[in-house]
Amino acid sequence: MATPTTIDEALEQTALNPKSAATDKGRVESHSIGDLLEALGHESANTAAGRNHFGLRMVKLKAPGAG
Repeated sequence: MATPTTIDEALEQTALNPKSAATDKGRVESHSIGDLLEALGHESANTAAGRNHFGLRMVKLKAPGAG
């Protein structure tokens, strides 16, 4: 399986694979799902803050019949 390049891919790959595996050659253990979700939230916040609207969208509401 290919090495994940984004946190989304790492989260998906980790969720589909077992947490740890052991063979004659060694043992492998992956990051916890909680850590990956925390990192995903951090990445999402950084992406939203990097945009010119800072993750907020301003709209002008107009009530029907108000003209």
